[in-house]
Amino acid sequence: MLDIAEIAGVSKSTVSRALNDDSRVNENTKKKIKNIAEKYNYRPHKLAQALAKKHTNIIAVVLPTFPRSVSDPFFLEFLQGISETAFEYGYSLTIPPVNSTDIGLFKKIFENITADGVILTEPNFNDSRIEFLNKKNIPFVFNGNPVVDEDICWIDTDNRNASYKAVEYLIKKGHKKIATVTGSMELVAGKFRLQGYLDALNDYNLKKDQKYIINSNFTEEDAYLAAKKLVMLKDEISAVFAANDLMALGIIKALKEAGIKIPDEIAVIGYDGIKMGEFVDPALTTVSNPSIEKGRKALELLIRNIKNSDSETKNILLPSELIIRDSA
Repeated sequence: MLDIAEIAGVSKSTVSRALNDDSRVNENTKKKIKNIAEKYNYRPHKLAQALAKKHTNIIAVVLPTFPRSVSDPFFLEFLQGISETAFEYGYSLTIPPVNSTDIGLFKKIFENITADGVILTEPNFNDSRIEFLNKKNIPFVFNGNPVVDEDICWIDTDNRNASYKAVEYLIKKGHKKIATVTGSMELVAGKFRLQGYLDALNDYNLKKDQKYIINSNFTEEDAYLAAKKLVMLKDEISAVFAANDLMALGIIKALKEAGIKIPDEIAVIGYDGIKMGEFVDPALTTVSNPSIEKGRKALELLIRNIKNSDSETKNILLPSELIIRDSA
């Protein structure tokens, strides 16, 4: 701006005002300055502008830590939705190395980074991040309903209802002994997806057997190991509901290695609708959890929160859809 000011024969503050269409600068001077800026390919420094206005135009996205994070296709697709929308609105992203269980590290990092807002994933029950961010007055949005009384922003699908749909589909296909491989019970999604499974069994008067409920942690590797128990139950069960698609892939691998035909001997159904599910053999039947759309909506909701827009919409519940393929 100093260079442009010298060429135009005006002050640096006049250049700044002219480039921001300030009415205090007459039209001829404004046009002259803009022509010089265009000639020399001048572009404002976005971060410097943002800091001057007490904003960074940076959004922090808190993803699960290894081994999940962006190695889980759902979160990679979710991040795609966020990043595309952030670009449209002129925001950049930062992904700090924190997780939902290490609140000490979470606090330390957010004491030292400056972001206009935060998108959080995988709420825990009584999630301590909520109190901290509220105290710091940092706007935030959850991917997932944290199930708290406070009026906070979140976006989700109905985990319980979508899981019910998946298990009901198996029941209507004639399956009576259905196992499930669960996600972590510390996470809201894990508990409610299990509850959807139990609801379906109850509504159709099917026996709930504890040995058919195999605990896991939403990872492909852990589900692969858990599926060894399913192999031992192969003469009893005829289907399995995996609490996410990544675990379903681990289960399919374990069953195939044991020589079990899918879906002829054991049907498999997942949850999430990740793109990868189309390309495994057999192609994965699942219920959708629209990851890219959730990312877009989460970012838009956060921006409204940052700008204190007068909007009554703080919670968005997206519909889920049964995607029927070959595995069930």
